[in-house]
Amino acid sequence: MTFDSRVSAVIQTNSQAKIQCSVPMQTPEPTSSQADQFFDRALERIRKFMLALGGLGLLVCVAFFRWPVAAGFAAGAFVSYVNHRWLERAVTAVGERITTSQRRERGGGIVLRSLLRYVFVAVGAYVIFRFSRAGLYGFLGGVCLPIAAVACEVAVELVTVLRRGF
Repeated sequence: MTFDSRVSAVIQTNSQAKIQCSVPMQTPEPTSSQADQFFDRALERIRKFMLALGGLGLLVCVAFFRWPVAAGFAAGAFVSYVNHRWLERAVTAVGERITTSQRRERGGGIVLRSLLRYVFVAVGAYVIFRFSRAGLYGFLGGVCLPIAAVACEVAVELVTVLRRGF
C-alpha cells in the first residue's frame, strides 16, 4: 500500500473560520493481470470440480451402496450441475441488466427462472423420495456437490495465493 494521495477537507463554521485537515489515503497496489486471469477462471474450475466429484461420488456409491443410492446421487449431481449453470446465467443476466440497459431481458423472466430452479430441486427430491428412501439419501449427497466443488476451489485459490503471492 502506498500513501501518495491525500484527501483535504475544508470546514466552515458560522463565524466563517476555515479549518483544513489532510488525511492520507491508502491506494491499493495494482493487481497483476496474471492474478486477474486466474481468479476469472474460478467458475470454470468449479464446474470441472463438480463433474470430477460427481464421477467420483458415483463410483463410490456404486462400489459401497446399492443402485438406488447411486441413481439418486446421479440425479442429485445432475440437478445440482444444471442448477449451478442456471444460477450463473441468472447472475449474468442481472449484472447485464444493471450495468447496461441494452439487454432486452425483462426482470420477471429472471425471477421466474430463479424460482424454477428451486421447483426443479424440489420435484426431483419428491420423485426420488416416493420411489426410494435410499435414493433420497444419494440425491441429497448429489445436491451438496456444489459445496464440495467450492471447497476445492477455495483450497486451489489458497494454495495458489500462498505460492505465487497474488
